[in-house]
Amino acid sequence: MQLATDIFLLTSEWQDLKNQHILRYYGISPDQGTIEVVIDNQHPVFFISRETTLPSTIKYVARRAVELKNFDKVDVDALYFNTRRELRGAREILEKAGIKTFEADVRSDRRFLMERFINAQANISGKAVKKGRLISFRNPRITPCQVTPNLAVASLDIETGVKSKRLYSIAAHLVKKSKTVKRVFVLDENNFAQDGNFHFFPTQKSLLKNFIAWFKDADPDIIIGWNIVGFDLTFLERKCRELNVDFDLSRSGRNVFIREREYSSGFTAHISGRVVLDGPELLRGAYYSFDDFTLETVAQSLLKKGKKIASEEDKIEEIERLFREDKFALAEYNLEDCILVTEIFRKTGLLELWVRRSQITGLLLSEVGRSVAAFDHAYLPRLHRKGYVAPNVGDVGDIKHAAGGYVMEPEPGIYDDVIVLDFKSLYPSIIQSFKIEPLSLIEKNTNPILTPPVWLPGKEEMKSLSFSSTENMLPELIDTLMAQREIAKKNKDAFLSHAIKILMNSFYGVMGTSGCRFYHSYLPSAITGTGQWVLKESRKFLEKKGYQVLYGDTDS
Repeated sequence: MQLATDIFLLTSEWQDLKNQHILRYYGISPDQGTIEVVIDNQHPVFFISRETTLPSTIKYVARRAVELKNFDKVDVDALYFNTRRELRGAREILEKAGIKTFEADVRSDRRFLMERFINAQANISGKAVKKGRLISFRNPRITPCQVTPNLAVASLDIETGVKSKRLYSIAAHLVKKSKTVKRVFVLDENNFAQDGNFHFFPTQKSLLKNFIAWFKDADPDIIIGWNIVGFDLTFLERKCRELNVDFDLSRSGRNVFIREREYSSGFTAHISGRVVLDGPELLRGAYYSFDDFTLETVAQSLLKKGKKIASEEDKIEEIERLFREDKFALAEYNLEDCILVTEIFRKTGLLELWVRRSQITGLLLSEVGRSVAAFDHAYLPRLHRKGYVAPNVGDVGDIKHAAGGYVMEPEPGIYDDVIVLDFKSLYPSIIQSFKIEPLSLIEKNTNPILTPPVWLPGKEEMKSLSFSSTENMLPELIDTLMAQREIAKKNKDAFLSHAIKILMNSFYGVMGTSGCRFYHSYLPSAITGTGQWVLKESRKFLEKKGYQVLYGDTDS
């Protein structure tokens, strides 16, 4: 059948199958339900200098001259491969030969979306087939759109024996289309029955199989929990392996895949078609602060209530007692933890904020918060349209210490009639005003007569820094984001306003980290150095007007 629909993207993945590279995306359509998009007509690609002679051992599909150059303004060619495996092999051969590649570390599923300016939302049109509960497209037409999903959310939690390593129970609290479902799967060797929300099973294997069957039938889009990957899903994955049960919670028939994070500590769980979100991680990403991030502490602070077993010291012993003596009470305790997590997400609007951040940054929900990846998503496709390719992250050199923020010496005392002045988005505004960004740094001396450079104010060391007044992209992007934020404020869309603020404020930090492919020591130094100058000059101006300045800093 021919079909067109808008979808909000949940997950993406790539696969090398035989001699073919396949991209898969899963999303939610307001009118069609779950959508699968399969792309098998794209070749993984990186770039090399046009003058490069390739070793004969490299296997590739095509080498094409493109109208692009590297940051040294040397023309480049695009090198296409059948699979990601072939691309990685070619990169390794070239690196050993001392030959540079460009953008060889950009994942193909991300590149496909960013080059089409798709920010987690897409209109899909083409031939579609029904595959069980989902509708599948193969190589459809894909264009940007705007769509806000109504997501089904399942809060999960497990209880286990610490010494025995047995699975005692799995609880789920599902919210789907304003309906709530509560379910607890409990291990009880002497009982195989159900009582309301509680279902009892004589073996761990039967418990797991029944939970997985129920979960797939319930079909949530989002899984939430508390340390859900580090404990719950990791334990369940290990237990499924031990009992020879397929740990398949996905929409594709593939097992849960738990892996170590690429750029930070901890683990992530990839489940095709569903997103796993951990409560403490999202709260930290939304700048919440608590004495600690245990469920008890956060629930007491936000909800004014807590767990049925509050003390960590008594928890292990009490859970063992309940499992021996009162499995109904254990099930109630397990379910209450799930409900607390649901209520914390609802109270804070964490999911709504993450959806907005996904729509603004283009990163899918499980990757929201990765500011370097968000910068890539926004900047790389625009850079290509300006005729440049970027280096690999690992090829960034010349790491230098950048000028930091500025803190004035405070004037202690008690004062009347104090006025607080706050610079509106100080660092983004500096980027806007002085054109401080990667492209303008490359292009600053291209044609100084027609496009005079912007020189920075301040100390002598700052006066040597200049940026192109016309060849730049970030100032325009910030203009757009600021306008969108004003609209969001007028519409009282606090989540969108917050998401835009987080993204804009991340630009300085991203350009100042060696983990970014666009790092250059001039960029962070220019921004913070100009920030110091702005604050000091503002103080001089106010003092000339007769005002006493009590305190100030660039990082409030």
